[in-house]
Amino acid sequence: MQDAECKMQKGGPARFFILALASCILTFGFAAGLDSAVRPDTAAQDTVPRDTVPSYRIVTGGPVSVSAKLLPLPRRGLTVGDRFKLELTVRHHRNTRVGEPFVSSPDPFMILDRKSVTRYVGDTIVDVHTLTMAAFATGEPKIPPFIVPYPEEGEVLAAASDSIPVKVASVMPKDMKDINDLKPQIQFPNFLPIWIILGFLAAAGLGYTGWRLYRRYRRIKLYGAPLPDPWDEALAALDKVPVEDWLASGHFKRYYYTVSEVLKRYLTRRFGFPALDQTTTEILRSMKAARTPEREGFGEFFQRADMVKYAKFVPPASEAGEVVATARALVKATTPEPSPTSPTGRTSQTR
Repeated sequence: MQDAECKMQKGGPARFFILALASCILTFGFAAGLDSAVRPDTAAQDTVPRDTVPSYRIVTGGPVSVSAKLLPLPRRGLTVGDRFKLELTVRHHRNTRVGEPFVSSPDPFMILDRKSVTRYVGDTIVDVHTLTMAAFATGEPKIPPFIVPYPEEGEVLAAASDSIPVKVASVMPKDMKDINDLKPQIQFPNFLPIWIILGFLAAAGLGYTGWRLYRRYRRIKLYGAPLPDPWDEALAALDKVPVEDWLASGHFKRYYYTVSEVLKRYLTRRFGFPALDQTTTEILRSMKAARTPEREGFGEFFQRADMVKYAKFVPPASEAGEVVATARALVKATTPEPSPTSPTGRTSQTR
């Protein structure tokens, strides 16, 4: 007995520690089991949908009506991903509360945008919802009915629109059965870029040449052949003056005006000052500044012509008959001598 008591006394602290540890484990496990039994399962709670719609019963002919129609589609037809518009019209009494139209499963359609307008017709409220939608399946899928719930006598009723078929074509060509295979590899070196650059350069060269030819054609068309020398032009113009006819009919003013204009054009081209736009005084001043020859002769001719043109002076017939000859003499007196060293044979303009 004493040996047994000694053994129990020796093993007492170890046994006490083991018993205390087991008691703690049992207490913790019981508390955990009780806590799990009292609190709901959080994982199960997260799987419950939060935006759940209460059960409803679809009725027809009730106080709420829903109609749906497609707005005009593009002429080329719908393809996968193209947008189109659907108009929902909800009618209900002013005192009836209705929810927003929804669809249980829009596949294969997707609602991209919604615009709503409300108007009143007496005691009736008309809500027009314009939906922007897109289809992502080919064929003739049907737009599912849109549901509008409303409370009625302790339960939830609902009105539904009709389903509408939509024809959706594929974006792939009709004759395409499968995706085209990759093109074969191009062997290096590839001369295609060089040929493309040379083609662009050739096109640019042809374009520039054509532009130059077009400008030359326009210049010839606008200005014609090159003008003759000023003295040749003046002498040819003086030869065309109908002296006898104008003198016989008494057109002295016209006669002197024509000859003076021929000389003014000659001075403009020959000596480079605007004689056509100048008065006689200005012409004499310009000729003096340029030191042109025969200044006195030109000045006397223009002053005599001004008297006939503006002072209504009628010159004697003998003087009038010598007007063209005087003008020809002034032109020939100021015509430059031909240059013997000119390779083209054209005369040079020397003063």
